[in-house]
Amino acid sequence: MTSYNEQKLRNQQALDNPQIGDYWHERFSPYFVVVNKEGDQYRVLSCMGGPHHYLRKHELNARIEIDRDHWAFDYSKSMLVDHEWIERAVTYGSIDGFVADVVNTPKTQQIAQEWRNWKQKEMRSQIKSLEAEWEQFTGWKYLKETA
Repeated sequence: MTSYNEQKLRNQQALDNPQIGDYWHERFSPYFVVVNKEGDQYRVLSCMGGPHHYLRKHELNARIEIDRDHWAFDYSKSMLVDHEWIERAVTYGSIDGFVADVVNTPKTQQIAQEWRNWKQKEMRSQIKSLEAEWEQFTGWKYLKETA
C-alpha cells in the first residue's frame, strides 16, 4: 500500500511532468487520463465536464455509463488542455494539496493506446473521405504536382 507521502510525491511528479497514461482519480471517482502529448498541451479523456457539471459544463465528458458498476471512455470526446487546466483539476484552489491522486499502470497505458488506435482509424477515414472528394473535384486519381 502506498503511504500518504509517497502518493503526494507521485502526484507532484505527475503534475510537474504529465505523462501519457497518467490517470487522476479521487478514490473511485475518475477525473481524467492523459492519452497524448501535443507540443506543450495534453490530450485527455475527462470525466469531469458536461452539461450536468456546474463548473465544467462547457468541457466534454468522455465517460460512458455501461451499467451500475461499469463505465468506459468515449474516445471521440478527447480534449486538448494545457498544464494550467491539469493543475486546476487536481489541486485545491485555496490550500496546498491534491484533490485527486494519480496512477500510471499497464491498464491506464492500455487506455491511451486504445485511444491512439481509435484516432489513427478516425484520421485514415477522414483521409479517404478527402481523397474521394478531391478526386471528384479535380477529376484526378493521383496527385499531379506542378513544377
